[in-house]
Amino acid sequence: MDPDKIQNDIDALLIFMNDDMERIGGTIKDTYWGFAQGQGDRNAVEKLHGWSEENLFGIINRCHSRGLLKNMSTRYDRVVLTEEGQSRALSVKHGKNRSYELARSSYTIGSIHVAGSAQVGDGNTQNIYNVFQEIIDKIDRAEATSEEKAEAKSLLTKFLEHPLTSSVVGGVAGSLTGLL
Repeated sequence: MDPDKIQNDIDALLIFMNDDMERIGGTIKDTYWGFAQGQGDRNAVEKLHGWSEENLFGIINRCHSRGLLKNMSTRYDRVVLTEEGQSRALSVKHGKNRSYELARSSYTIGSIHVAGSAQVGDGNTQNIYNVFQEIIDKIDRAEATSEEKAEAKSLLTKFLEHPLTSSVVGGVAGSLTGLL
C-alpha cells in the first residue's frame, strides 16, 4: 500500500474522530467509537471515506500500534482517541502544532546541532544531558576570565542541584555537576 495513502487515511480517521468528539462536547477520557459492523460510527466513516472493512481495521491497527488510538476490544466496537491522536488530528487539520491545547505539551530547553547520530524522545535524559554539556562547553570556550567562568559554572551547579530542578531532569543533574 502507498505510504502517503496510509498517512492520509490515518489523518482522515483521526480528524473524523476528533471532529465527532468536539461536535458532541466529549473528551478523550469519556468518548469512544464503535467501528464494528452496523455501528453508527462505522456507517458514518464508510459513508464519508468509502473504506472497506479491511482498510478501516488496518488503519485502526496502525493507529493503535503508534499510540494514536486504543482499540479496547477485538471486535473494534470500543475505540478511543489518545492525546497523541488528538494532537495529530489538530495539527493536520489546522496545519500547525497545537499541542498547547492538550494537557500534554512539549518544551524546548535548548538547541543542539548534531553532525553525527542523535537520540530523540519525550523526556529523553540523553538530550537533556547534551544540552547542559553544550552549555558547559560554551562556558569553557567563552571569552571571559577564569573567575567569570567559575561563577557561571557555580550558578549552573546551584541550578542543577536545586530540588525542583532535580525532580524535573532526574539523574541527569547529578551526573552533570561532576563535570562542573
